[in-house]
Order: sequence, then C-alpha cells, then structure tokens
Amino acid sequence: MSSSDVFEAVSYPLRIEIIKLLAKGPKRFADIKRELKIDSSGLLDFHLKKLDDLISVNSEGFYILTDKGAAALQAIETISRYCWQRRAWYINLLFNIIMNIYVLLTMPEYLPYTITISVAWMALYSYLTFIKRRISIKPRS
Repeated sequence: MSSSDVFEAVSYPLRIEIIKLLAKGPKRFADIKRELKIDSSGLLDFHLKKLDDLISVNSEGFYILTDKGAAALQAIETISRYCWQRRAWYINLLFNIIMNIYVLLTMPEYLPYTITISVAWMALYSYLTFIKRRISIKPRS
C-alpha cells in the first residue's frame, strides 16, 4: 500500500473511527457495527475493504490493526494535533485583541504596557508555532 493509498484509505471520517476503535483492541464485525452505530452491513464492509492493509482479520475472526494501521493512526493524531496548534494561535490572537480593547476602554493609561506585552507574546508564540513547529497559517489543500 503506497502512501497515497493510505491517505485515501483514511480520507473518510468513518474509516478513521474504525482505526481508532481497533487501536483499543480486536473487534468482531458485529462489534464494530454496533459500537460505531452503523446500520448497514454493506456500508461497513465497504469501508473495511478500503482499509485493506491497515487492518486484518486474525485466526479467531477478529479485526485487528496492522503495523501500517498503527502508523496511519499515529499520522492522523499528529495531523489533528497540528490543526489544533493553528487554532490555538488564532485563539491567542483573539484573546490579545480582546484584552487590549478591554484595557483601552477601562484603563487607558495601561494600554502601552498591555500592547507591548501582547506584541512580545504574539511574536514569541508565532515563532514557536510557525518556525519551530512548522505550522502554516492556512490549511494545506
């Protein structure tokens, strides 16, 4: 399975949920169907086939995560973590703007200090986010 096949395999949210479920331990087809609240056996079978090299069936009939599946799950979690870091930067920026507006409206004499602290913090946080962690401001397509 090539890397593009792996990305296609995990491109659907239900497949990601299947991988996460199997990371907790082996499951039978019916268990997966019940725990993920899937009505159609055909739908589940279709998605399990798409996860070809990432999961397998052991000798007892349980679906298990393969080594490639565990690596794919780790990649998914890493990508999710980086998406959160981008959101965290936006939240930090929004908080700093709100804080400076609040200080402007309630204690204008302290505004130069809060702006200085805000700019210094955002410069440091931006450096850590965009340079050290290599997070881009826009999601990659």
